[in-house]
Amino acid sequence: MSILVSGGAGYIGSHTAVELIGAGYDVVIVDNLSNSDMDAVEGVRRITGVEVPFEKADCCDRDAFRKVFEKYDFDSVIHFAASKAVGESVEKPLLYYDNNIAGTVTLLQAMKECGVSKLIFSSSSTVYGTPVSLPLTEDMPTGTPTNPYGRTKLMIEEILRDLCAAQPDFAAVCLRYFN
Repeated sequence: MSILVSGGAGYIGSHTAVELIGAGYDVVIVDNLSNSDMDAVEGVRRITGVEVPFEKADCCDRDAFRKVFEKYDFDSVIHFAASKAVGESVEKPLLYYDNNIAGTVTLLQAMKECGVSKLIFSSSSTVYGTPVSLPLTEDMPTGTPTNPYGRTKLMIEEILRDLCAAQPDFAAVCLRYFN
């Protein structure tokens, strides 16, 4: 099974790539290196002993992502690529809406065009907004995120919900991280 890991040169993406390879999956790391470093990819290669393919591409670049999907035969995608600093999202909301939402939509379009219908999305606990009670659990309703970063994650979750409803063959899982 072959998995595209977008944002795979980042901290969580690179650690996920190591675990996937250890579990026997073929991994291709795709990253634009705007918020990461090739050292992480080299670290994955060193730890696993596998010459993991790396493609430099931006999720917002539809042509670049289409070429990646045409070059490899993916079974699924794990999507980590996103701008992620809460404070920066408040200062530069348009950057976050463009990169996180438009980049995800571009990725989803490339997936559809190439027949890839399984996605794991790296979301955030910020989709719950200000907690009404603790601890938060997966079955609690989402709230009103308090910053643009959180709103992008919630909007993408809604996009995925709509896509799954419209295309029953498409499956998505949202991972919500807590720190």
